[in-house]
Amino acid sequence: MADPADFAARFTAYWQQPSVEGLGSLLSPDVFLQAPMTPATRDLAAGERAFARLLRAVPDLRGVVHRWGPTEDGLLIEFTLSGTAAGVPLSWDAVDRIVLGENGLASSRISYFDSSALLRTVLLRPRAWPTLLHLRRAA
Repeated sequence: MADPADFAARFTAYWQQPSVEGLGSLLSPDVFLQAPMTPATRDLAAGERAFARLLRAVPDLRGVVHRWGPTEDGLLIEFTLSGTAAGVPLSWDAVDRIVLGENGLASSRISYFDSSALLRTVLLRPRAWPTLLHLRRAA
């Protein structure tokens, strides 16, 4: 199996200034991606399209990794995402379950977070509503 510590370091660096173009340094071409509030995707190209929508909605999105730990087939990463959507500050804690391939890239990423607080923040600020609708579009 690939080195989880190496992936955790690349993941941490990536979230300091995330980009659609940088996803290929973390994700395999046939990656499965699933997260609350967004449709699941089944390859890197679809994941890039979904992430491009997220970055258009939250252009200053950043992530801070708090800790990570190896699993039988990859690792778990606990981190906080934050940014602004239509001037509305957003922040949420997440845990990503990453399955690593032999090439050191993620073949699967399932993100877990409680979307209720994030939804409440967006729903109480109408100027941020287009953000929520934008994220729900199919990949």
